[in-house]
Amino acid sequence: MRTPGPLVLDALVWVVFAVLFVGAALLVKVAAALLAALVVLALLLGLVLRAIRKRRVRPPR
Repeated sequence: MRTPGPLVLDALVWVVFAVLFVGAALLVKVAAALLAALVVLALLLGLVLRAIRKRRVRPPR
């Protein structure tokens, strides 16, 4: 069985490297988007809890 030429192996290595690099970049973007979404949701939850707490607290009679 003959092995492929060095140029074919070199091209294959570069293609694999490019796929891994693009995949890693996409994962970083997805992680950043998820982190931003979690921060926004945490802020909204804090605002909602503060509004509920303010509405519930009434001076004693």
